[in-house]
Amino acid sequence: MKALNIVGTFIILLLCVASCSKESVEHFLRRDTDKLSFGYKSSKQTFTLRSSQAWTIDLNGNDWISVDTLQGGATGERVLNVGVTVSRNLGAQREGIITLKSGDKTAEITVTQQEGTVIFGTPYFTQPLLPGTPLEEAYIVIPYSKGGLEGLVTVQSQISGPGAAGIQVPNTQVDMSNDAGEVRIPVTGTPTQVGVVNIGITLLGQTVSVNSEVKPQGNTDPVGTVYLSQDFNLLVLGGDHFNKAAGLQLQGDWATLDGKRVLPENPVFAISGTGNTDGSNDYFATMHPSYVAMRGLAGWTGSRVYERPGLVKINTASSTDGYLATPKLSAIQGWADIKVKFKAARWSENATNDKDATVAVFVRNAGTSAQHGVHFELTPNLTEFEVIVEGATSETVIEFRGRNAANSRFFLDDIHISKVIK
Repeated sequence: MKALNIVGTFIILLLCVASCSKESVEHFLRRDTDKLSFGYKSSKQTFTLRSSQAWTIDLNGNDWISVDTLQGGATGERVLNVGVTVSRNLGAQREGIITLKSGDKTAEITVTQQEGTVIFGTPYFTQPLLPGTPLEEAYIVIPYSKGGLEGLVTVQSQISGPGAAGIQVPNTQVDMSNDAGEVRIPVTGTPTQVGVVNIGITLLGQTVSVNSEVKPQGNTDPVGTVYLSQDFNLLVLGGDHFNKAAGLQLQGDWATLDGKRVLPENPVFAISGTGNTDGSNDYFATMHPSYVAMRGLAGWTGSRVYERPGLVKINTASSTDGYLATPKLSAIQGWADIKVKFKAARWSENATNDKDATVAVFVRNAGTSAQHGVHFELTPNLTEFEVIVEGATSETVIEFRGRNAANSRFFLDDIHISKVIK
């Protein structure tokens, strides 16, 4: 009887071992994620894979996706890191699926990549197109952002119009490896006829239109002559909204002069408030002109303009009429085409309420612009913008205005206006 019990126990142990062995070899294929998300630049991420048998990866025809290796042997419980690389995206957001296969098991990973179309700004010439004057070291300049491209970019050009006679714009290659910069395309020859010039610049699947004119210029100022520059560096009071930090504030009450605010005779300053605290009241409604002039803004006009360190904030949560306007561009003799370059950002206290803030540039008194009144979308970070104005004179005023709606607060910085050739 004892022997039978021993044999029975042995058989039960064998069955247990067999059952456990069967479980241990049950086929599996596992990965640690089913989704990978990439920015628009070329970059690499990894996922982990485990498989009890040999495995393969099928890219399903997505030629913008690559992996470190397309196949491998069983890993068991050992974790294998597999790198996934996407190429630079030059178009709309895209999505692809890669499929892991092992025996009768499959698993998918969805790969998405952000939209990456390169953004081109308004082009301009570095020299005027003057009849009978040779073009020496002349270029068409096209600002761009969302660059960061590897290798040289091929540029093809076509020129037409009555003023095109004698002008050549050869095909070329350009470096766009910087995230933001300028494409410079050489222009050669000698214009022989007054008239309109139309140039189509094709690169990266986009065509940038350059429309200019061979004509006498309104003054002899060289391209790049600065007619106005305002960096707001004399503004020092107020909270740092971008870093959510308190800033320098006047302690105690403001003094008044002619019913408007000025600094007291012996002002005391201290770090106080929050990143959302203005350093002044409205510059043009409540601050005295002497204070505004001390901050370098004599001759400027505006409404709902508030001091912040190194820049201005325009509008309040409920106001809709905030703006800032330059003095007349009195440095311009005759007339000139000008480039208005500035930085702007939106208020970002509430992602829902503040997300629609914009800024538009208006040309007053003299000059025209295809971008007059066009609203630029803003982000919480300072972004540089450019507007080209044709035929500006000493009477021209440039106005920066938010959208006509509540929650349109924005920041303005680094305004520079210089001569260009449209």
